[in-house]
Amino acid sequence: IDLGRVTKGSAAGLLAKVFLTQGDFTNAAKWAKEVIDSKEYSLFPDYARLFRKEGENGVESLFEIQATALEASYAGATVYNMVQGVRGSPNLGWGFNNPSDDLVRSYEPGDPRRDATVLYVGEVLPDGSGVIEDNPSMENERYNQKAWVESHPGLQDNGPGNIRILRYADVLLIAAEAYNELNNPTEALKYLNKVRQRARGTRTTVLPDVVFSDKLTLRERIWKERRIELAMEQQRWFDLVRTGQAEKVMKNVGKNFIKGKHDLFPIPQTEIDLSEGKMTQNPGY
Repeated sequence: IDLGRVTKGSAAGLLAKVFLTQGDFTNAAKWAKEVIDSKEYSLFPDYARLFRKEGENGVESLFEIQATALEASYAGATVYNMVQGVRGSPNLGWGFNNPSDDLVRSYEPGDPRRDATVLYVGEVLPDGSGVIEDNPSMENERYNQKAWVESHPGLQDNGPGNIRILRYADVLLIAAEAYNELNNPTEALKYLNKVRQRARGTRTTVLPDVVFSDKLTLRERIWKERRIELAMEQQRWFDLVRTGQAEKVMKNVGKNFIKGKHDLFPIPQTEIDLSEGKMTQNPGY
């Protein structure tokens, strides 16, 4: 009955994220812990299959935008899967928002989440339906596997894939970050390592539990875990801005980032006009 609806758990999880963004770690921990203690959610056992059809609205989902590919119309679909899908045959997507070299290099050796997130030329598609062909018009060609969907009615813009807004793994990492900032490394490590344990599955030689408890070192480690766990899920930019890393990270990859301007988007002039002077443009635009 709650399928696709905002529930008490999703509201609590979103509150935790809001408080984390505001730097209110006490309330971020409180609301993340409410989600955890509810026992309503858990980590989907297979990270790679979490983003397939079988993972939609599953044990890890707090909130998803619902989508379906209907035979007669596109009324229930999204273009998300087409925009980030494999460009050309066999998927006929646009291939936008490619995983970057910097992201690929950031995975720990053997982290299975890399193969679950990135599709390469020559790789067999997750359902075995074809092999990704080279597209000569693209450089550093690779694709977002989390946006990939199996064949479905209609054209590619009739996308059936739900868009994950908030997952239980995200809540666990919110709790880890908040507790670390509150000088409670024991709790922080507990939640951080739950995410790593699910990621490595039955593998025993990759992704060992994090054991150090120095606050600054653990902070960096949690931030990195968020990048890897939530890669290509529209979370990275907002994490960079709220943690004050945006300028450094953007400049390190060659972006002409201006601090105090590019932290925010410009406000559309039409909205400023509609406010009749009550709203002003963000700095630098």
